[in-house]
Parts: sequence; C-alpha cells; structure tokens
Amino acid sequence: MRTIKFAALGVAALTVASILPGNTANAESVAEFYKGRNITVFVGLSPGGLYSTWAQIFAKHFGKHVPGNPTVIVKHMPGAGGQKALNYVYNAAPKDGTAIITPNSGVARNVILKRGNPKYDPTKFRWLGGWGEPSTVLSLLKHLTPVRTLKDATKQQVILGAISKSSITYLLPAMYNNLLGTKFKIIAGYKGGSKVRLAMEKGEVQGWSGQLAGWVSRKPEWLRDDKLVHLVQLSSKRSPILPNTPLLSELAKNDTQKAMFNFLQSGKGDRATALPPGVPADRAMALEKAYQATIRDAAFQADAKKRKFKTDPLTAVEVLDSMKQALAMNSATLAALKKALGGK
Repeated sequence: MRTIKFAALGVAALTVASILPGNTANAESVAEFYKGRNITVFVGLSPGGLYSTWAQIFAKHFGKHVPGNPTVIVKHMPGAGGQKALNYVYNAAPKDGTAIITPNSGVARNVILKRGNPKYDPTKFRWLGGWGEPSTVLSLLKHLTPVRTLKDATKQQVILGAISKSSITYLLPAMYNNLLGTKFKIIAGYKGGSKVRLAMEKGEVQGWSGQLAGWVSRKPEWLRDDKLVHLVQLSSKRSPILPNTPLLSELAKNDTQKAMFNFLQSGKGDRATALPPGVPADRAMALEKAYQATIRDAAFQADAKKRKFKTDPLTAVEVLDSMKQALAMNSATLAALKKALGGK
C-alpha cells in the first residue's frame, strides 16, 4: 500500500509540475512554433548599403537552419543613424523570436556617449553572434580633392557625407577636427552608405568615414583603379588591403587619446545580430545555433563571396563581452571623449 501511495503521489507531482509556469516539458516545440511563420530581420538603414546587402544574403539562408524552416524577410527602418530600428526592436517588436536586428555600428558607443536617443541596454539584447570585426576608413575620391593625408586636411577643407549626427560616420571626423585640427565639413542626413557613395559620384561630397567592406562590395573598381585615398583606418590591426594607411590609435599623442581611440576602433559588435530581450530561452538558443550554422554554411559563404563579403564568425559571448567592455570605460576617459566629440 505504501508503494502505491508513493506512486500516486509521484503522478500527482508530475501533473502539477507540467502546468507550473516556466515548465516546457509539454510546451509547443521550437519547430512547431516556427512552422509557417515569418522571421523579420530589421535593418536600420535604407536599402542598397552594406548592412542591407548583408541582411538580404543572410535572410536567404537563415530559415533552413531554424527548426520549422520559417520564411525570413528583411525590413528596412532607417532613422537617427540606425537608432530608430534599435529602439523599436528592443522596446516594441514581438518578443517571441520573430524579430531580429542586424544593427549598424555604434550600438554600445551611442549608449555610453548618449547619442541619438538610445532607449536600450546593449547588454540585454540577446546576441546571436557576429560576422567579423570591420575596418572603418576615412576615404576621399582623389579627383575631387588634393588632400592625401590627415595633415593635408588640417590645411584645406574637405566635405564629407554622413548618415546622422549620432552616427559614427559623423562623430569620427568631428573628433578629428577637435583633436587633430582637421577641417572637415560634415554633411549629415544621408540614408546609408550607398547614398553617400552616390553623392561622391555626383561631386556633392568628397568622401566619408565608412566601412572598408562597403568599398570592397559596392565599388571594387574604385579600389582597383586607385581612385580613392584613405586617410586613417579603425580596427584592431591594419587591413591587408590598406597596409600603408595608419590606424587611428597610431596617431594618439598621449595615453588618454590612445584609450579613446582604442575604444572607437574596437568593433566586434559592429557586425552582429541580436534578438530583443525576453525571447523564450529555447527559441533564443535555437536561433543562436541557426545563426552560427548559417554564416558557416557553404551555400551562404558562396553567396557572400560573390558580393565581396569576407566573414570571420564571432560567438554570442564575444559580442556581449565587447558591449560590456565598452560600457566599462572609466569616467575620466569618457569625459575627454565626449569633449572631443563635441559633447559636454
């Protein structure tokens, strides 16, 4: 009799456990949830640029690695240098695993510098990983200006295009003006890198501070035909494409400047993909696995190569750690950086 009582008790315990909040034993599976659904990949810039092109290639292959094989679509939400899309996905988008964002550069930088009205915590996004550290480069069309070095730019005005005043495309040249004495006139308001490159073709602006990959994928002939001059690059090391272009950190005049420049040229989070906070853990993990599988998929790699994209996969932990490190900047360096960028 005692055994029977314990058995009955065990059944009752299992029954109660199965209906307790958070128990997923009898919950809808990840594959069941995603079958027949759409996943939307948000891009904070207009179509045609680096991030838009990446998202389109990624969306083509991502669904086959997600349990249930959902349809993956790309939605552009330009505004405030990418902040509009970030704020939307973090605060208003569905938290069920059907909304993903591939934010453009500066996710943590904009928060610590309080630029563009960020309404999110970079460490609370559910990062899926990244596709490599970018190299940001300040490039000019040679036939539009005689300027060939940053020192030349201290003597002659150069007109640059930028996405918005909260974007790194604006903040970096503004800092060069303040710290290095350059005379860049920065025109903000372009809806992505493709729009700035078009403005350069038309002669509206003479250059811009954007990612090197944008030139490689969208204007490789300009690189091939030596139509561009590159004044400075930002990355952990010089790009093999630009072995003679100095890193920003190499131009530092003191330890404070070096700390600031290292912060600005650290970019592990600048090519990453994330979910909003609150997505169920099983779906988030499935999407992380699917992301990592996608960027290693041979068919994806072939498509990326056709568009001149080079990938160097980063884990979700690496991206999250880069966000935490950026937000841990000491107050003295932060104050100096804000001043250099024209803030208070």
